[in-house]
Amino acid sequence: MAEYLHPGVYVEEVDAGPSPIAGVSTSTAGAVGVTERGPTSDKPVLCTSFADFERTFGGFLPVPQATTNNRWDFDTAEGGRWWLFPLSVKGFFDNGGQRLYVKRVFAAPDPANNRGAVASSAALVQGLVAGLAADADAGANSKQVRLVHTIGVAVGGKLNFFTAGVTPIAGNPYTVAGYDASGTVTLATALQADLRAGRDLVAIFPRSAAPITPAKNTVSFTAKSLGKWGDAVSVRMRPMVGATLAVLADPATGGPAASAHLTKAATGTGVLLVDSTTNFAANDNIRVLGRDFKIVTVDSATQLTVTPAVAAAVTWPVGTTITRLRPAGNGTQMHLANTSALYDYAVLEFDDGANKEVVVVAAGGVTGNTVTFTPALANAYNDSHKARLIEAEVATQYVQADGTVAVQELIPNLRLHDDTSTSFIERAMSLRSSLVNAKTLPATAGGGYSESDLKLFPTSLGAEWIALTGGDDKLDDLSIDDFVGADRGSANRTGIQALEDIPEISLVAVPGMWSETINSALIQHCEQLRYRFAVIDANDGLSIQGIRDYRAAIDTKYAALYYPWIEVRDPSVRRNVVVAPSLHMIGLYARVDVNRGVHKAPANEVISAITRIAQDVNQREQDMLNPSGINALRFFPGRGNRVWGARTLSSDSAWKYINVRRIFIYVEASIDLGTQWVVFEPNDEPLWARVRATITNFLTSTWRAGMLQGSTPDEAFFVRVDHSTMTQDDIDNGRLICQIGIAPVKPAEFVIFRIQQKTLDVNPA
Repeated sequence: MAEYLHPGVYVEEVDAGPSPIAGVSTSTAGAVGVTERGPTSDKPVLCTSFADFERTFGGFLPVPQATTNNRWDFDTAEGGRWWLFPLSVKGFFDNGGQRLYVKRVFAAPDPANNRGAVASSAALVQGLVAGLAADADAGANSKQVRLVHTIGVAVGGKLNFFTAGVTPIAGNPYTVAGYDASGTVTLATALQADLRAGRDLVAIFPRSAAPITPAKNTVSFTAKSLGKWGDAVSVRMRPMVGATLAVLADPATGGPAASAHLTKAATGTGVLLVDSTTNFAANDNIRVLGRDFKIVTVDSATQLTVTPAVAAAVTWPVGTTITRLRPAGNGTQMHLANTSALYDYAVLEFDDGANKEVVVVAAGGVTGNTVTFTPALANAYNDSHKARLIEAEVATQYVQADGTVAVQELIPNLRLHDDTSTSFIERAMSLRSSLVNAKTLPATAGGGYSESDLKLFPTSLGAEWIALTGGDDKLDDLSIDDFVGADRGSANRTGIQALEDIPEISLVAVPGMWSETINSALIQHCEQLRYRFAVIDANDGLSIQGIRDYRAAIDTKYAALYYPWIEVRDPSVRRNVVVAPSLHMIGLYARVDVNRGVHKAPANEVISAITRIAQDVNQREQDMLNPSGINALRFFPGRGNRVWGARTLSSDSAWKYINVRRIFIYVEASIDLGTQWVVFEPNDEPLWARVRATITNFLTSTWRAGMLQGSTPDEAFFVRVDHSTMTQDDIDNGRLICQIGIAPVKPAEFVIFRIQQKTLDVNPA
């Protein structure tokens, strides 16, 4: 109730009149089946085309080996041909389906009994490597190599080169004479072997030696989902520079900035004549033409002696600038620019142009430009030096059997320390990778990864790319229960149970499976959720009596059955194969819904993308099928392959037609969704009027769309919500009861033309 506390005009909005009800989708389907790959956890995945399905779940499946094949194909009661699932999915889209939620079926893991599907995995060891960024040829003048990174590379350091990441080259180890920001490393001696980018690598710090124990493992990668598909996944992990930060002079000890210019060219000497030596002192570091020198003495107001001397082959011309480098200190605290890039436990590599050392930012160690870290720095730094934020990047790729790289990922700026952020490698890979998950492992006997020691950085034993191994579908362990699934709560359900996670699904199937248990579970799923309709499959090759016997055990208004199977082209083996019709039919349902509406019976429609119907059904045979609710698929010369039946599997004549059942599903689900606003409203006459008007408007639109019988709305439906539909006891107990009746259109299943002979009457003259 609004409050009126002062005199004046109050403008208020009041909800009145009916609220619109939007019709729910009737053509969104859900299917359960075995696929080459794809998620084995989480909710069913939406596919909007067969290409979309292939990207997530892979392509066609091969026929399994004889033992597995026979176990399923010869079991007339609980069998099926699950390997045909991708062909059925293709048939769904070929027949006009547009939205299909797919749940992958897999052999449930049972590690205790060594049963069930297993995920592929690989573990990294310790060491620091870098790939080559450019080819380098052996030869007397070949002393330079370009690397993809120079993290950990310092003057005097030792590098070991390997071809293909495995075979050491002659001359190892090579001593580093210099390096620059472009990644070019100058060696003290010439290379003795040709090196190739993308193939060879260098060990900056040696990799773990055999035998590899758990204490040497740093990070493990596991395929996102179970099965052998993961053996086609490879992973590469590299260090990367997340940010470069300039070292700033220490405000307390850095002293003033100073510069001078040569007044006389200098060649082969350490004595420099300058225009001023003000603010220069002995032991100061200076920079000249990009190189660092040290002042030995300040000889006068215009003369400095530096070390090392200017090389005899080099001339510094008049006017060359000499800049004093201000001390930045050492120890466990430093002033850096752009510290916004830093965070607790960030790894920093300090670089003075020749030496490098690594520290870790302390918790709460960033205050303005001041950074506190551990351990203490051993070298002194000045304001010309750099600090680099060291993070990790992971690249992944999935390579198909024909060598095509189907999926590639590059996930940068990863952290090895769990700082609770989404950049921690375990969390980041879980969120950002579609192929693998990561887990950090103990890198030392004491446990815990030492981020400040790049010698322990995660790396592979061989080439930079490491292949995941050990994946197994264990299809011999696949069971009927894996198709039925288990209800472990939202996003953790499996099999048919997982379809419950997607409310918009209205059509469901487990194509190719004639198992009584699976079909019973699918029907129960639809009956419990009420707003779903199933198409089930019977065995392939059944006789007319065989299919009647199969149908005899089923009675439901929430499912339909089609006979016989259909033949399609399997492009993976370049031959025709026979598949179950269920998902093709659901695609056809979706096509009819979009083109005509849910009220149109999905019959007398052409079945697309098939080569033929596997068995001929003639008129006399269909006379035995149709009364039993078995929908025939028939070939008509000149009219093609058509669906020639529109019945459910119900013994109740009121629900014998598919479109009648689906009209009620459409109306009930739409009203359910569109009247949620009614809950907790005051249960009185104004509310009843709004509910009555809301539903009446919706059913009037439904009637106008041709879904209901009658020449007027009153003939098509009624809506009652008043004291005649509920007692005072109902109202007192919070119940609002609305009675609705609708007259759905029914298909013209039997078109009868009665023709009689007419004689010519002769009138007498």
